Amino acid sequence: MQYKILRKFLPLWNLALPLQDKRNDKGHAFLVTIYAQDIAKKEGADLDIVVPAAILHDIGWSKLSEKERMSVFLHDVDPAEKKRIRLSHQEESVFLAVELLNQLDYPPEDSAEILAIISEHDTREGFLHKNDGAMRDADKLWRFDEYGFLSDHLNGVGTLEEDCIDLEKKIEMPGFFCFDSSKRQVHHLLEALKQKFLSS
Repeated sequence: MQYKILRKFLPLWNLALPLQDKRNDKGHAFLVTIYAQDIAKKEGADLDIVVPAAILHDIGWSKLSEKERMSVFLHDVDPAEKKRIRLSHQEESVFLAVELLNQLDYPPEDSAEILAIISEHDTREGFLHKNDGAMRDADKLWRFDEYGFLSDHLNGVGTLEEDCIDLEKKIEMPGFFCFDSSKRQVHHLLEALKQKFLSS
């Protein structure tokens, strides 16, 4: 996997950059975009849809308060409140994405699909199609990547062991991943996390 954003998407990346990584998760947008490129290529998804969706999916966090942004990591926040916040960030991401895609004259049909993916990327049950699946699998791979795992751990309240157990439970949850290739990849990533952080 190459840790380089494809050149054709750099104008959108640069335009969105000031809105990225607003939850003490520096590198989230970059890693999700890299994973999205990789999954799209492996699974035959449309890079022109998947990559912009990955770049833009979380820019809406920039419009929420710091308290709202960080509360989704806490165990003592009411689930209904967490859902409200997630829905709000999705709505704000779509609103901002429309502006950025229009600035770069993206084709309306491409923009419509990109926005549909972003609109429920955290809350949708099931997957619209492989483009949706590729972007959302990439977003979840962040949690299993060592950098993303440590970032989420530092934002939360659990121990390293508790966080690993929680991730392991998620892998086989129905509808959590779209592609079997993503499941295989996270099994390897999770095993590496256990070896590094839980081995005595």
